[in-house]
Amino acid sequence: MTHLPDYYAILQVHHSAGKEVIDAAYRKLAAKYHPDVNASPDAAEKTKQINEAYEVLSNPERRAEYDKRSRIATGRQPLAKSWRRFIPLLGLVLMLFLVARLKTLGLVLLAMGIIIWLLFKTRRH
Repeated sequence: MTHLPDYYAILQVHHSAGKEVIDAAYRKLAAKYHPDVNASPDAAEKTKQINEAYEVLSNPERRAEYDKRSRIATGRQPLAKSWRRFIPLLGLVLMLFLVARLKTLGLVLLAMGIIIWLLFKTRRH
């Protein structure tokens, strides 16, 4: 697996940051770490990283490809997809609650809920 630099961390922006935020962060960091302004020995390398991060994140197509590759490399999922795995569990808890409250009708609902839960759980994502 290829190690991908965290361009968001390099530019010090959130993963959902818009173009304006990325542009502003780039300008701020480029001015701070430019070798003509910053005398530290790693200023040139830091500027190179900042430029590389900006080139990727400022281009919508390259950013989408980077996000996809970095998500695969790190194993992280978008928040919306990660929460979907809890929906079947929530449905099961709701069905158990209904069984406790409605007795016989609850058993029918429980059976339907389990079937729906199994269908949802086994479907491919």
